[in-house]
Amino acid sequence: MQVVAVVLAAGASTRMGSPKMLLPFGDKTIIETVLDHVTASQVSHTVVVLGYGWTKIYNLIEHLPVEVIVNPRPEQGMISSVQWAIAQMNQSADGILIVLGDQPLIPTWVHDTLIDAFTYRPDRIIVPTYEGKRGHPVLFSARFREEILNLPTDRGLNTLLHTHPEAVHEVPVDTDTILLQVNTPEEYQQILERARQA
Repeated sequence: MQVVAVVLAAGASTRMGSPKMLLPFGDKTIIETVLDHVTASQVSHTVVVLGYGWTKIYNLIEHLPVEVIVNPRPEQGMISSVQWAIAQMNQSADGILIVLGDQPLIPTWVHDTLIDAFTYRPDRIIVPTYEGKRGHPVLFSARFREEILNLPTDRGLNTLLHTHPEAVHEVPVDTDTILLQVNTPEEYQQILERARQA
């Protein structure tokens, strides 16, 4: 079972005011921490999609076991990065794990838990939940490949979850880190505090 991780790191970080992927997190940066957790999991390949300010991030991660691609139109939003990655991806993949580049607290075991569930439900969309709330990452069966590629840029991947509710398989996980993103300076301070407490 081949699962390719697509790590989304192309945003402009407008609410943060500075490139959030490059923010310090422990002795590394946010994006390095995310990639460490993803590449340590059962994924067969990891693709990182860069966009705004991509050269600085590329210089930081080029030594890691990942494939880096650059979205030429990052202003079209997150879905354009997903589509750019999938369009260039080896079509032998069974599943696509969509990972947000600003969730450094998500541990490797969460990725593995979703992949384990996908092994038994390879035609589904695997979504982690914490106390009933859906979070990230989300693992899509490759059967949705064309549908994702054809989504208009003003729609998100959540569209598929609403269009195909019967295909969604929720996996409860015992960590709220699947809900925590870094979009603002306040959220950044919150995850730094969480990391210190861990």
